[in-house]
Amino acid sequence: MKKCCILLAYFGKMPNYFDLFLKSCEYNSKFDFLILTDDKNQYDYPENVKVVYMTFGEMKERLQTKFDFEISLKNAYQLCDYRVCFGYVFEDMLKDYEYWGYCDNDLIFGDLSKFFIDGYDKLFCLGHLTIFKNTEENNRLFMWKNWYKKAFTASENVIFDECWNNRENIHDIFLENHKKVYEKDLSVNLKILSNDFVKITFQPETRKFSEDKTESLYTWENGRIYRYYIKNGLVREEYLYIHLQERKMRYKGGLGDVYKIVPNSFLPLEMPVNEKTFAKIKKRAFHLHLLQYYWKWKMRGLKKRLKGE
Repeated sequence: MKKCCILLAYFGKMPNYFDLFLKSCEYNSKFDFLILTDDKNQYDYPENVKVVYMTFGEMKERLQTKFDFEISLKNAYQLCDYRVCFGYVFEDMLKDYEYWGYCDNDLIFGDLSKFFIDGYDKLFCLGHLTIFKNTEENNRLFMWKNWYKKAFTASENVIFDECWNNRENIHDIFLENHKKVYEKDLSVNLKILSNDFVKITFQPETRKFSEDKTESLYTWENGRIYRYYIKNGLVREEYLYIHLQERKMRYKGGLGDVYKIVPNSFLPLEMPVNEKTFAKIKKRAFHLHLLQYYWKWKMRGLKKRLKGE
């Protein structure tokens, strides 16, 4: 039996750095990836990445056939809530795997094998990357208490696919059913409303994020995500993945197997990182990230108020 298959369901144009996402998949050769999409642009897909082309309408039809009530799936973003049922809906594609999971496409993987922990029914709290033990019981557990019917008939995304505040979600379902769950946040998750990189870490005990504003440099080096910072000398930490939170990133291609990730760009790593070179390597150009996302979030709030929510 194969180890794990991670599904990415995305409809629309992939990010401009999608080949970096694919390169990070290729380095994780012990994992397979299944991409469900309508983006037929030519990408260099690695051997461990399979693509199934379908329209958003076809995806909705596939989901609908599994339920005896009418689902509400009005847009691709709302599909996030349905990722919890992929083990059930696509069980024919996943039957040969010990584990399965789902992920976002605005991230770059590090070394998944290094951080993978066997024996859990569910790994991780957040929707960027969630992995399940592939059993018939686990794949149908999302139906517990009919919370899924509320999520699948809602008019908008309700964040059913991850642990968030005190909502009814898949994470709570596994906890309340006394499943073995690994909750520690091993990611570099980056705050949206910040011009610089601010690392936020989910604390499952409080269901809140802690912020780390330490001046840091992030790199991808031969399949691994590293964070460098100065604290009584140069510190290097390794992470599961880096989540770019829908940031608009500049990318010109041709980076190879080693590069740095700064708040608005993927760039060559000019020299080895040490105490003397750290500050020079970290330099970056000003960009409009904060301004873009400030207005994006303001508009989301305005739309909700207009709907009386």
